[in-house]
Amino acid sequence: MVAERCDGYLDCSDGSDERNCTDDTIVYKVQNLQWTADFSGAVTLTWARPKRMSSTSCVYNVYYRTVGESIWKVLETHSNKTNSVLKVLKPDCTYQVKVQVQCLSRVYNTNDFITLRAPEGLPDAPFNLQLSLKKEAEGVVTGCWSPPVNAHGLIREFIVEYSRSGSKEWSSLRTTKNYTEIKNLQVNALYTVRVAAVTSRGVGNWSDSKSITTIKGKVIPPPVIRVEGYTEDSISFSLKMNTNIKVSGYVVNIYWTFDTHRQEKRTLTIEGEKSIQKVANLTAQTPYEISAWAKTELGDSPLSFVHVMTGGTRPAAPSLKARAINQTAVECNWTGPRNVVYGIFYATSFLELYRSPHNTTTTSHNITVIVQRDEQYLFLVRVMSPYQGPPSDYVVVKMIPDNRLPPRHLHSVLTGKTFAVIKWESPYDSPDQDMLYAVAVKDLVRKTDKIYKVKTRNSTVEYTIKKLEPGGKYHVIVQLGNMSKESSMKINTVPLSAPDALKIITENDHILLFWKSLALKESNFNESRGYEIHMFDSLMNSTAYLGNTTENFFKVSNLKIGHNYSFTVRARCLYSGQMCGEPATLLYDELGTGEDSSASKTDKSTDVAAIVVPILFVLLVTLGIGFIVLYTRHRRLQSSFTAFANSHYSSRLGSAIFSSGDDLGDEDDEAPMITGFSDDVPMVIA
Repeated sequence: MVAERCDGYLDCSDGSDERNCTDDTIVYKVQNLQWTADFSGAVTLTWARPKRMSSTSCVYNVYYRTVGESIWKVLETHSNKTNSVLKVLKPDCTYQVKVQVQCLSRVYNTNDFITLRAPEGLPDAPFNLQLSLKKEAEGVVTGCWSPPVNAHGLIREFIVEYSRSGSKEWSSLRTTKNYTEIKNLQVNALYTVRVAAVTSRGVGNWSDSKSITTIKGKVIPPPVIRVEGYTEDSISFSLKMNTNIKVSGYVVNIYWTFDTHRQEKRTLTIEGEKSIQKVANLTAQTPYEISAWAKTELGDSPLSFVHVMTGGTRPAAPSLKARAINQTAVECNWTGPRNVVYGIFYATSFLELYRSPHNTTTTSHNITVIVQRDEQYLFLVRVMSPYQGPPSDYVVVKMIPDNRLPPRHLHSVLTGKTFAVIKWESPYDSPDQDMLYAVAVKDLVRKTDKIYKVKTRNSTVEYTIKKLEPGGKYHVIVQLGNMSKESSMKINTVPLSAPDALKIITENDHILLFWKSLALKESNFNESRGYEIHMFDSLMNSTAYLGNTTENFFKVSNLKIGHNYSFTVRARCLYSGQMCGEPATLLYDELGTGEDSSASKTDKSTDVAAIVVPILFVLLVTLGIGFIVLYTRHRRLQSSFTAFANSHYSSRLGSAIFSSGDDLGDEDDEAPMITGFSDDVPMVIA
């Protein structure tokens, strides 16, 4: 026996398996799992509660699978009760069943299971019933039939019923074989016969009724069926009778099987002696059996059979997912072909699902179905038109009790680098007491989770999740503290921004990439994380990872002439590339002749501006100083000239007389002079 540590039970004689237990090592495992079955086919499971398990924040889930299958199906009980009823097992099948505990923090897996046998169900109807008159005796009819394709148990016997035309009473006899004789019948009378199989569950469906007239010497031949042609979704065939007996019509059954637990059938009633029929809405590459008998004035003829397979390729079955969203609504989604009509079938048991299911149709790939409260349902979906396709695997849904409804309208309001604001509504309108919510945040990258508790009476709740990582991926689950059905959503936080000021400096045999440190604008960035550099070669259409660094520069060598490159720098990716920063990108093509690259122009303009702007500034300053010097010299010259002119001004003549030194003292009328002065205000024109 293998000891299970910290499950609350002493598996070791010294008790060592229950020592030093913590919240992380405690295992909740049910004990004494047992089962009982009732006449209706339901299986009741009972078990013992694990020791130390909380009765308010944990529920049980039932897992089951048929022997030989590897995938477990799950039925959520939405309850902390130590019993559950399974109504959705296939009859007369062997199952493996286990019960697991689910709490707010985790699901406690277990490998302990029991094996049970589901009770027998009601059998399908026998088919291919044929009647004939016994030659050696009058008033004796011999009947034979094929047993049901799906008996859903051991057939104990067959019940054969017969009735004379015009009578409302049925007589019956029993047999353990698939043939019998009905004796002591009236001669020249029309009788109707039918047969049903019996298991421990009860009497199954009745076969098609057949009729026969007890006239000795009259033998009705079977009809002749001839296949005229077939396509992917149709079969054409003709019917006729080679006899003088009057024929009023035919009954045709078309059989096919998609599910090993169910044979499907379509019945056609045809009037007239001769007939050519086309059966449409069939499925490609599917084998069909066509059986027919004629209805005559003496009764029904023996059966004729023909087998045919449609052409083309059989379509795949839809893939269905269904989940309960409240007490009475089930949300169904599936994948499959478009531009077709789907049928959704659902019932509370396999017997009902295959015989009289509820159904609805849609052209979409999703639908919400309204059902009854507190029930378990089986759902399946299939294409109904333009062909009747194979059904999906069935899905089991357990409706949610009133006290286990999930929060409503969970959504994200705001997402940042390290936080997310989420919002939801309470399961009930205007709660009259405080409600305790559990907010589980699962880190999809680090594979860790945290649980926060929120207690409020508000109908609308807003909560901020903090201490998230930039560029992280999270799965948020909100549910009531009593382990109600949860609402969930996924959140992606904003990644670290791209490094600023990425530029290239060209050296003789390499280039250098420079950028500003992210730590200058990102408080959540640590330089020890570093950066990673990628290069895209547009000529080769390939991307290369150049490496990573904790510095703010990177050397790139061995570039090829004539190639255009794009370089990206971002915060180094963590967890196998699942958590990355935004990239900064720069184009470079200076190794070739292409001087018109936007990257080169951008890079050159940056470098030229760094040189030209200071030079222009110096030139402007020099010009300004030159203008100031010229203006100053001009003012000085003007002042000197004005003073000189004033010193030679003659108020008598009204002018200033200029002469050389040799002419001083001469009164020559032709002496040069500057006139234009007024008598009282001298003016100099320079």
